[in-house]
Amino acid sequence: MSTSAERRPRRVGEDVVVALDRPAELLSVEPKAMLERRARIEPGVDEIVNELLGRSKVQRRARIVVTLPAEQITPGTAEALHTALRRYCEARLGRVQRETQVAWRQGLRSLGSGSILFVLGLLLSAGFLEPDVPQFWQNLLGNGVFLVIGWVGLWYPLDLLFFARQPLKREARIIEAISQMPLLVQPADVP
Repeated sequence: MSTSAERRPRRVGEDVVVALDRPAELLSVEPKAMLERRARIEPGVDEIVNELLGRSKVQRRARIVVTLPAEQITPGTAEALHTALRRYCEARLGRVQRETQVAWRQGLRSLGSGSILFVLGLLLSAGFLEPDVPQFWQNLLGNGVFLVIGWVGLWYPLDLLFFARQPLKREARIIEAISQMPLLVQPADVP
């Protein structure tokens, strides 16, 4: 059984090294394994994605190195894991692309109501900035509350359209890179 320090993906040069106890742990965690003392709480592939998301850029020569106990390695293990990993990447990439499209559509939809709130906030603000309005109300409502309401009306749609999708786009690039990376399997006791 691996310790938690051994389970974290390690960087060996450009490689991502993930220690597993069983090949199936690359893509899933068995609920009954949670009863074990040093149980894996997330699939190995999630550790790989998170490791690569934390890097400033993914090197073209990077590889995924899966370490397993020697008794868990069979002649077809590497090929089976690589095929499963590519299928996983295809499915996750589809999900990430759908989430990106949903954020774009939500941004466009909220732009209409946000624009109305923006215009309403500006009109009310301008109304309270008239010379006959007392200075206190000009400052509080004309230069304060209604300007903030107007800005809030555009904040959410603009955030969705320009910023909220950026992490999803980066995740998509990482997943595409993972699907192209070579996968090596080696016994856990090999340095």
